[in-house]
Amino acid sequence: MAFYHTRDELAALVYAFITLFFLSIGPLIYILIGVRLGRLSDVDVSRRTERAGPFLFGITSVMIGWLVLLLINGPKDLVTALIITAVSGVVMMVTTLWWKISIHASSLGGAATVLTVLYGAVMLPAFLLLALVSWSRVVLRRHTVTQVIAGSLVSIALSLAILKLRGV
Repeated sequence: MAFYHTRDELAALVYAFITLFFLSIGPLIYILIGVRLGRLSDVDVSRRTERAGPFLFGITSVMIGWLVLLLINGPKDLVTALIITAVSGVVMMVTTLWWKISIHASSLGGAATVLTVLYGAVMLPAFLLLALVSWSRVVLRRHTVTQVIAGSLVSIALSLAILKLRGV
């Protein structure tokens, strides 16, 4: 997405690194440290009661990334992706208080939606990945069918709504 409508490849790489760091790498490091210290049971954060810390850290990390991109005049599409992630994270965190919704399905559903909106029908096969990941979460007994469907649909709907609101 950093390269979408850009002429400066070096700037796009910087934008991509910033986005990936605050969106994925930082939160993953937090979880790995939590597992290593025994504060989290596993990298999937399978216990619903352990998810508040990683959610709060992840949402905070995404918001810092959003601010960094705003300060350096980053691409609107990446800023929008971080907004979608933050809003989705809050919805998933609140939902997790009473029900174990699938964050894997949610994340991939949102990503596939954003890519399809930006790049068109050529990205529709990304939704096949969503089906495969959802199937694997059920087969591994990490989630029920309802939990992966709900995670997917919530994120797809939020992504479409925010993309529309932002004029993307």
